[in-house]
Amino acid sequence: MMGPPNMQEMMATYKPRWAGVYELNIGDEWRAVWEAAEELPESAPVEMGRVVVFKDERGYATRPAGSNDAWGIVEGGLEPGETVEQFVNRAVREQTGMKLASSHLVGFLECKATSHNPNFAAGDITVQPLYVGIGDEIGDIPEGSPYERRRMPINEFMRAIRARHREIERYLNDAGQRYAVLRAKAGSV
Repeated sequence: MMGPPNMQEMMATYKPRWAGVYELNIGDEWRAVWEAAEELPESAPVEMGRVVVFKDERGYATRPAGSNDAWGIVEGGLEPGETVEQFVNRAVREQTGMKLASSHLVGFLECKATSHNPNFAAGDITVQPLYVGIGDEIGDIPEGSPYERRRMPINEFMRAIRARHREIERYLNDAGQRYAVLRAKAGSV
């Protein structure tokens, strides 16, 4: 009769999974893996993106105009022929009225569509970047925009967006930390 295997025997046969993989469920529509990055992969299939917007000691949240939805981050889809940088600037202006001084990639979700996704075939891959947007000038939200904004102290803002976007809460924290580092390096941003 054989006894239980010893630790060396177990380690010789065990194949650990890659420690960097943590699969997320983004609603029922996507399965995703987060990748912290300062640049998007070349020819990444970007269909949509997200931006966490800050100016000085405030965060700028958005939601559909007239709704009772929780306050969230800027998000949306790219228009045909639009670059990711153009999307970031357009979406932030449309949803918050903010002109950005700069934007910084925090990372991206590499997403695979599920069979519950009405807009993509099951298995389709898309990359969804998350940016920190640093505001330069704040103006009115453009006429006809279907959004409203709210300016909040950063601590209140971070609480609000984490509550709204629970699936990506840890990456929103990364965005907040990136902004704090950028402010510290610049003296203030």
